[in-house]
Amino acid sequence: SSWISWFLGIKGNEYLCRVPIDYIQETFNQMRLEYFTEVLQVILNPGFDSSLDWVVGDEEKWYGMIHARYIMSERKALPVGPSDVWVNSNVKIFCPRCNDTQPDQRH
Repeated sequence: SSWISWFLGIKGNEYLCRVPIDYIQETFNQMRLEYFTEVLQVILNPGFDSSLDWVVGDEEKWYGMIHARYIMSERKALPVGPSDVWVNSNVKIFCPRCNDTQPDQRH
């Protein structure tokens, strides 16, 4: 599987969305995001094996930055916590197009 699939499968990353490869590869979307070429090569590697493949160490940080940029577009629904009190409510999904929240159907 890819580095992105591996990373999204880590516990705690379940509410991150998969940023499309074409969005990541678009140089305009990479503007002002500093990285080493090797970081992008690891992230885009379709045959990543976490037990064998070498990582630079900045992949998680860089994916987080491109992820933040991607979800700021109006085309994505976002997970939101309706309360800042722990275990007070379940995560809901916010749709920026309709400006409303819906229950998360995965739970």
